[in-house]
Amino acid sequence: MAVRPSAGSSTLVAAALAAMLVGTGCRSMLYSQTGDVTANFAVEHMTPYVLATDDADAACMTGVALGNFTMAFERVTDRPDLAALSALVSAAICAEGQAWEAELESIRASRAGRADDAQDARLREKRLHARAARRYHAAWQRLVAAWGTPGGDCPELETRPEKALYLMGLIAGAQSVLHDRAAEGEVGVPLDVPRQAARGSECLRNDLWFGAPAALRAGIWLGVPGAAPEGTDPWQVLTDAAALSDLGGVRIARAIQIESLAAAGRQDDVKAAIIAYAGAVVAHPVNPEYRLLDTNAQLIIQQMSDRIWTREVGHRTPANALGTFPAPAGTPAEDPGLFDGLDDAPPPAAPAVPQAPSAPPTAP
Repeated sequence: MAVRPSAGSSTLVAAALAAMLVGTGCRSMLYSQTGDVTANFAVEHMTPYVLATDDADAACMTGVALGNFTMAFERVTDRPDLAALSALVSAAICAEGQAWEAELESIRASRAGRADDAQDARLREKRLHARAARRYHAAWQRLVAAWGTPGGDCPELETRPEKALYLMGLIAGAQSVLHDRAAEGEVGVPLDVPRQAARGSECLRNDLWFGAPAALRAGIWLGVPGAAPEGTDPWQVLTDAAALSDLGGVRIARAIQIESLAAAGRQDDVKAAIIAYAGAVVAHPVNPEYRLLDTNAQLIIQQMSDRIWTREVGHRTPANALGTFPAPAGTPAEDPGLFDGLDDAPPPAAPAVPQAPSAPPTAP
């Protein structure tokens, strides 16, 4: 026989359901507010803080560790596209550095005649290039979601952190294609991304961003036949942008120039540009507000130098030797002595000349 619930029990059930709904609503509101605060904090405070540091490893690991945490808030609130862009670029730098290490390992194995190890390192390098391409392209997609596809009207970039993120997103777009090409197209990044990034770079003032927008455009013009405006010499644009970046203490443009020269096979010019960079580091201090961007530029330039050293002598650039290169084959190497550097020390005082005794010494 069916039991009809009493009025009291129905009230209790209704109250329990209401409490559950209220609890769920409170949690949703709390998650949403937390997500908004986290995203805003990442853009307004964490990004400027990280950009002012010089620890690229810590920055990239922060992107790997906190990226998914930050992006998961889009399940309960607005998409944190700007915070995600920063995290994805940082994470991509990790994969990029690992790909560079695999490349150097492959070169060393080839020099040593270890064909299997060289092949394995090349395959690992391609996988890491694909990982970098995915992360850089995901960062580009966040830029598009936040501000629209570059090429139309310029977005309203109200703060310096937003402008910095926009520049990072444009560079990420170009890098995603380069890494995907190195991975033999595994990711499938659309090939129109570089042109869009080049158009977007026109929304940033070149003089305020250390020549990076012009360098990005010129690097893309060199990689995309027919993209340069008529009468424009991309190499000269790169040279001018690199000089501007040296003076400003944020050498992104110099790194783009060196990458472009290396891609064109202009080895002597690569060496000259690295030497110019090494001199600029001494002459012009880093901009403290964007120390991390300069550090990332240094890592790129260091990799170009390491590639040269490893191919020529089998090891990476020695410590404190960035801007120098191995001696040509057949040049006798100088053996650094234990007492190198003592030439500049004052000569020791002449020893006293012993006086001859007035009488022969008595035998003991």
